[in-house]
Amino acid sequence: MYILAIETTGLKASVAIVDENMRIWKAQSDKKLSHLQNLIPLIADLLEKCKLKLDDITHIAVSEGPGSFTGIRIGVATGKALAQALDLPIISVPTLKSFAWHVPDFDGLICPIFDARREQVYAGAYFWQDGICNQAILDGAYFIDDFLKKIDEYDPQKKMGVLMMGDGLKTYKNALEDWKNKSKRKLSINDLLQDAESVAKLAYVLYKEGKIKSYEQVKPVYLRKAEAERKLEEGLIKGK
Repeated sequence: MYILAIETTGLKASVAIVDENMRIWKAQSDKKLSHLQNLIPLIADLLEKCKLKLDDITHIAVSEGPGSFTGIRIGVATGKALAQALDLPIISVPTLKSFAWHVPDFDGLICPIFDARREQVYAGAYFWQDGICNQAILDGAYFIDDFLKKIDEYDPQKKMGVLMMGDGLKTYKNALEDWKNKSKRKLSINDLLQDAESVAKLAYVLYKEGKIKSYEQVKPVYLRKAEAERKLEEGLIKGK
């Protein structure tokens, strides 16, 4: 069993392969926002590195989103095309949840936050208990203050430490620092970003749980309408 995992929701594309023994091989592009040009060559390089052929792959896994709208579309479309061409099942991996597999030993709330622009973040919260990843706050597009409020509502006694990750850290650094000081909460920061290795690890778990789809069933997860779509709808409403 070899699962090929594709991650294109962030600035840099990456791919990984995981086998039935949870051995993982990974390759990452060194170029930003060049997924369309680099994704297929990246897969080819990884297969060569692993001494595998495309026919050896048994499952395709795609990071479904949220994240970059264009990046999500490229990754999902490529994954679906490979699954269709090779007649393989596909595993749709929630991008925010995959961050928990970066830090499986962290005792507290794991909160990936992506810069969603328009003063919002794509965010969610997870925690590990007895080797199982649990969701504390649903994935969504939030104003940063609203998301931080949800953390306080979930853990009002402030018993849990909080680990923040993702590209939203840079944009909302001051807001997070203010919240930390006012709430007196234990906050840790880690600049980890989207990575195919964590996507592959979660894909393996989903595979074991039987959460496998056909290529027709997989859809991108944006959590919010694209800017162009939103403006078009606003224009149509004003036109009325």
